[in-house]
Amino acid sequence: VASFASIGCTNGMTLNFMSVWFKRPYKGPEVVVEVVGADMNLRANRFFDFWSKPDTYVTCHHGDCDRKTQIEGNTYTPRWLWQAKLPFKSKFGFHFQVMEANVIKGDSVMGRAFIDTEQAGKLIESGKPALLSMGENIGKIKIQLSHLPENLQAAGTSKAIPLDDKPQETGLKARK
Repeated sequence: VASFASIGCTNGMTLNFMSVWFKRPYKGPEVVVEVVGADMNLRANRFFDFWSKPDTYVTCHHGDCDRKTQIEGNTYTPRWLWQAKLPFKSKFGFHFQVMEANVIKGDSVMGRAFIDTEQAGKLIESGKPALLSMGENIGKIKIQLSHLPENLQAAGTSKAIPLDDKPQETGLKARK
């Protein structure tokens, strides 16, 4: 007997539409992941795009959360202005993949980097960026992990502060 809440898919996975309503919201700590940029080695990555430079994006995987940046086109030195808020699971590391977007051949992995749980904790506490190698002579990726800003959550809780029409403090000092 088939359940009314499930649909069979062609690849063998089953989608459960009821799980959306019964999934509990995450109430634990959260982390902000920022992908700053990547410097790819020209010689190692020249075969991804025959007619031009590669169109790159980064995927971030932590626990059961996946996020990806926008595509930066035609460059070996992509720079992203990208941040994402993720639930922080202290038992899982962060896995980053630099991908080459290709409509005809499909996307390809250009490089991978991993931050283990111990290193992730240190990066979150320090607030400093990390420059990670994506493999021998492939390139480097710069990322930053940080706590959720205090101006976005109520003191001592994980609840969001109600919105108002007052300007937000950015933490940057005004220039004189």
